[in-house]
Amino acid sequence: MVSLRYITLFLVHLCALVGALSLYGVAEQVFYAIFLFLYAVGMYADVKKHYPIKRWILNTFALILSGYFLAFISLDDLLKPFANAVLLLLAVKSLEEKKPRDMYQILLLSLFAVSISTVYNLSISFAFLLLLELALGVSSLVFINLYTGVGDKVVSKNIVKSYALVSVVFFLVVSFLTVPFFFLLPRTQTPLFDVFGKASSGLKTGIADSVVLGKVGQIQQDNTVAFRVYGLPNGLKNMYWRVSVFDTYVGNEWISTKKQEIPVLSYKGKLTYYTVLLEPTFEKYLPALDYPVSVQNLEGLVGKVLMLSGGVLGFSKEITRPVRYTAVSSDIPPLYEDPQDYTEVPKGLSKSIVELAHQLSKGAKDQEDMLKNLEKFFSKGFRYSLELGRYSGDPLEYFLFVSKKGNCEYYASATAILLRLMGIPARVVGGFKGGIWNDYGNYYVITNSMAHVWVEAYIKGRWVRVDTTPPYTSPNLKEVSKFSLMKDAVLSFWYSNVVGFSSEKQFSLFEKIQREVRFGIKTHNLRKPILRIFEFLLMAFVVYLLLKLYKNSRKTPENLYREMLKLLKMPNTLLPEELLKNLKGSEVFPYAEYIVKLYQRHRFSPYKIYKDEVLTGYESIKTMKKLLRNNARRS
Repeated sequence: MVSLRYITLFLVHLCALVGALSLYGVAEQVFYAIFLFLYAVGMYADVKKHYPIKRWILNTFALILSGYFLAFISLDDLLKPFANAVLLLLAVKSLEEKKPRDMYQILLLSLFAVSISTVYNLSISFAFLLLLELALGVSSLVFINLYTGVGDKVVSKNIVKSYALVSVVFFLVVSFLTVPFFFLLPRTQTPLFDVFGKASSGLKTGIADSVVLGKVGQIQQDNTVAFRVYGLPNGLKNMYWRVSVFDTYVGNEWISTKKQEIPVLSYKGKLTYYTVLLEPTFEKYLPALDYPVSVQNLEGLVGKVLMLSGGVLGFSKEITRPVRYTAVSSDIPPLYEDPQDYTEVPKGLSKSIVELAHQLSKGAKDQEDMLKNLEKFFSKGFRYSLELGRYSGDPLEYFLFVSKKGNCEYYASATAILLRLMGIPARVVGGFKGGIWNDYGNYYVITNSMAHVWVEAYIKGRWVRVDTTPPYTSPNLKEVSKFSLMKDAVLSFWYSNVVGFSSEKQFSLFEKIQREVRFGIKTHNLRKPILRIFEFLLMAFVVYLLLKLYKNSRKTPENLYREMLKLLKMPNTLLPEELLKNLKGSEVFPYAEYIVKLYQRHRFSPYKIYKDEVLTGYESIKTMKKLLRNNARRS
């Protein structure tokens, strides 16, 4: 035997705590700590059944608290004040005595908390949290309803198991019914609160802003997924994903001084169409396969796609949430701007570097020969390393003449400077190289460890890619397991088909259904099935009405109890104990007590209810009507 009150409170508290958990990282930490403390006090009060603070004081405090948080609402951060308010309102409600209406209010606040967190959290882990909240919410509603009808009674474990099973069935039904709503509810191009909700700043690769000697090596040790690419065939080699172009070398760092929007020029060559799912970068770049032409559509954020100097794709605002876009690339690079913008030689170069450039260009017939000499130079004695080691003086000079080891930014920097010294326009390009093919989802995964820097040289009227970095594979990529790829495929499906179920996909689905329906009507394929479905629904509705009429007309303890509440003009949410307490001392009390006990025995006792007992209850209803009528006449 277990206490129905404690079971109900346990479920309600669990539901509230899961709702509060969903706000972790959204609400401010200080309010989260206050919530945990006050809620623990509230649960202790429930165990002891002692509530020292009067309800009106708590309600007044809750109103003041709500007004305080509403004062902090702004367009920059609309939802965080609400998150703080919901947390502390949950804490205040926990300090009150829990009547059914209070439990319903706690469930409503918990649901509101989860709703707020959806703006900030789109990960698949949130899906499990949402399902848990839904399961606990449905179970809580079932047991609150039971508690409302019975009161604080001790019930058998079999009854608890029966209602737990009912909760599971309701949860499955509710989950099933949410699927049509997911597909049918109208969608906007971007999240509803995107203009208000601001995500916290995350890890920036920095590859879009500048290339600092040694920094790319740090990025390459991070195996986090940067983006995923769909629509390309398996087996592609040497995929270069363009992010930024740098023109000036200052203080061991490449920077871009010409980040300006340029018109999209006409392209020659073969065009490739593909879709990119980009993780939040908190930067403004859009990776694209060399050489990007345009972006056809972008989902997830409101803003403008830009074609910037150097032929890179940018966005008008930081990428603070996953975005999905369809990109178009060509296999032939266009001339974006004057190549003379990429000829400046940094000041203060060591004489040894200048002399090396002179030696490499000596005896060359043309610029192509110079480039061959340069590539031949780096193919002898140089090796790849993420660590350059300790050095003094110019890092490029140390790299070229002493260590002869380094990662891609050293090779690219040295290559670009040597090309410029030989009179060849050159620029440094930052981005990613390669991709892991995921057989479980048929797409490429590009991680931060694939960050790469290379050079483009302007030779004979076109830009030529020059990559002198020795082949290298990150140890992290060598350890990628099948389980990791399966997990990433699940994440990819989640972002593409749930988070990324956009208005375009919805319209496409509706158009497909419309075409199928039109085809069916034209070919008379659907006429008979539709008529049969209509007939079935009509019959089901008629059967439902007949069953409802039959059920309400039957003389059962439930209908008896319901009729008594209607006679006494009492709400259905009133506990049986409260009903008897209100009627105590009145003429109708003994009759009401008989009906209440009969109803409770029917619902929560294994003993059989006999027909004559129910008939006696209905006779009691008649007697109660006479007594109430006589009292009304006397008054």
